[in-house]
Amino acid sequence: MDNRNTITRRRFVAGLGAGAALSLNAGRSAAADPITLKFATNDTTQDTSYTVAQRFGADIAKRTNDKYRVQVFIGGSLGSGVNVVSSLQTGIIDCAIVTSGFLATFVPSIQVVDLPFLFKDRATAERILDGEVGRKIFADSDAHNMVGLTWGWYGWRQVETREKPVTEPDDLRGLKMRIQPSPVFAAMFKAVGAVPIVMDGSEVYLALSQKTVDGVEFPLPTVVTFKMYEVNKYLALTNHVYNAGALLVSKARWNQMTPADREAFQAAATAVQPYWRNEIAAGSERAAQFCKEHGMQITETNFKSFQAKMEPVYTEFKPKYAELFNMIMAQQ
Repeated sequence: MDNRNTITRRRFVAGLGAGAALSLNAGRSAAADPITLKFATNDTTQDTSYTVAQRFGADIAKRTNDKYRVQVFIGGSLGSGVNVVSSLQTGIIDCAIVTSGFLATFVPSIQVVDLPFLFKDRATAERILDGEVGRKIFADSDAHNMVGLTWGWYGWRQVETREKPVTEPDDLRGLKMRIQPSPVFAAMFKAVGAVPIVMDGSEVYLALSQKTVDGVEFPLPTVVTFKMYEVNKYLALTNHVYNAGALLVSKARWNQMTPADREAFQAAATAVQPYWRNEIAAGSERAAQFCKEHGMQITETNFKSFQAKMEPVYTEFKPKYAELFNMIMAQQ
């Protein structure tokens, strides 16, 4: 009886040892497998945001010794711009590059940087976004479950139209203009008598082809990558908004990271920022030439007239974001 009990106990202990070894091996195997992160940009593979996402992902893998693998999804494959931001909030998507106009639905304070003709030049915009103003807006995004890592750029927003050139604000009167889902964009086009129509970027080409809308206001690089030159004859150089972009991580994912992981993600985002901005600047020049070569008529605009028409926009939005606005104006 005692011998049988001794044998049984030995088998039980041996079984525990084997199970522990299997569990340990399984843990090591799991640790060796990279964590795949979903990274969304609703642009195309020809857009700078895609290259930024790829570079960011490669840098993350290097900095974390292949702990993370970034998988990039493009062109609305994970939903519209609004869907992407919503999925980022809930943790369905881990990372994203999003334009300020789509973030405005969820982080209203970002509208202050989309006020028309706000920044006198690119250098000023970047200095301000990289300073306390940008940090305060990222603090707001953090409160909405998105961690902002760095500010990038899409280019100065311009006006592209199907059937008539634009040089003065009144040239836009009555035109149906596609805009991003941001109240400040709606206000600025209403101020010049246009009819703003909210639409995802992926739907714009078809809408212009079917004459559902009369125009759009894309930055120059996006005019090329979204093939707006095929459905718009005219390009007006309005430079009405410095179109900021943000590289964000879902707070749900961020909270799962170690301090070292977070440091690596921030460092990778900081490292890719100069490339992002400089490539957009160079790409804007190339895009202007490309559009001209592909038949678009490029017009200069009456800057002062457009600026004067924006007074109602400032009357509406300055009081809402007075602190941020005053901080921006003090640094111009």
